[in-house]
Amino acid sequence: MPTETTPRTTRREFLRATALTTGAAATVMFPAPAIAQRPRLVYWCYQFLKESDEARASFAREWAKKNNVDLQLTMVPWKEFMPKITAAIEAKATPDIVESGGVELRGRGQLLEVTDVYKKLEKSYGGWVGAAPKIMLDPDGRVHHILYGFSGPQLIAREDLLAQAGLKPPPATWVDLLAYAKKAQQPPKTFGLGQPVSNQTDSQIWEEIMKSYGARLADDAGKRVVLGDYKPQVWEFLDFFTEVWKAGVLPPGVTTWDNTMNNSTYQAGRAVFVLNAITISLWLETNNPELLAKTGHYNFPRGPKRLNQPVTYGSRSIMKYTKVPDLAKQFLWDSMEPGKMDRESAVSQWGPVLNAYMSFDVWKKKPFMKGLIEMSLHGETQGYPDVFNDAWREQFLNTTTSRMLQRIVVDNWSRDKAFAEAIDVLTKIYAKYA
Repeated sequence: MPTETTPRTTRREFLRATALTTGAAATVMFPAPAIAQRPRLVYWCYQFLKESDEARASFAREWAKKNNVDLQLTMVPWKEFMPKITAAIEAKATPDIVESGGVELRGRGQLLEVTDVYKKLEKSYGGWVGAAPKIMLDPDGRVHHILYGFSGPQLIAREDLLAQAGLKPPPATWVDLLAYAKKAQQPPKTFGLGQPVSNQTDSQIWEEIMKSYGARLADDAGKRVVLGDYKPQVWEFLDFFTEVWKAGVLPPGVTTWDNTMNNSTYQAGRAVFVLNAITISLWLETNNPELLAKTGHYNFPRGPKRLNQPVTYGSRSIMKYTKVPDLAKQFLWDSMEPGKMDRESAVSQWGPVLNAYMSFDVWKKKPFMKGLIEMSLHGETQGYPDVFNDAWREQFLNTTTSRMLQRIVVDNWSRDKAFAEAIDVLTKIYAKYA
């Protein structure tokens, strides 16, 4: 994995540039490192979307140059992050700042507290948007990771294929979605729904659908597993899922897909619907604008009991082992400056997390970005109505709901057996955090 080290800067250059300026002077909030020693900062940057990755990396290099910092930057793909950081912790060779795994690392007690940064950002930039505080605040009110953007799955649709089938989007309910998918698909050229049923986290969309049927995993305190009390609701959801499976709207191989396959399937023109973030559309904007012009973006359909529209996020955190905590906090602060975030938002999948970001031009210029505003303002934390906590996050990464579905359609288990296993897995996970 490539790393980069910035060229050395003279002391005179450092004295001329004590803090990053990105259109407006940044306020130095934290003690500056001693001038006599050029500090080193190791930054692991989330790698997924090329233009967004390059924007964040370019900012980091510019920041390091202006602040006389020896920066070591490594781009880390999401699916490689947790194994890589786990190995780094064991080897006692951790980075200073990471852009993935904030909740997981917080649960392991590996992060530096950054409540001061959280509060100063809140005060300086008009307050946090939507569910941001719920995601960042620990039960005791402390903060260990700083959100820089909201994202989340939307219903992305081939409007041209729907029109050819005489259908007007969006489908109002999940049952309507299935009917649309069956009518508009043209297999093997196109399939109705490009949605994985695998052991990758994109498959946990099925949990959101299940909850729209009225189920939930744990009690209001987020401590005790109660899924067993919702068997009728789960069975109604399983009736729907079985219809989806038997209808032939899912492409071949979805039980082994990784988190890129729903993207690539739609981008290749082989799906009528996918449930994904606008990373798909950002890719199309550069690589296939003709397909983008035929693409619509909508909120999720409703279930019989509720509409579940989850928000995901990007965040930065500081490993507790850092030898430059004040410098790392300064980087977190500077990286949230509105001018910098305005430019970055034009090439990224992230919606606004601070009210100062709500006026960015990108929300008006790109029609497919408008949905990010609604999602950022009104989307629920992942797992709703369950509590977004470390136990929920672990079972999410375990893809508990998708594994239950695999047991039924791949292993030919009975519903009762698969349901009992899911409850057992959930109980063991939640017991670790009780």
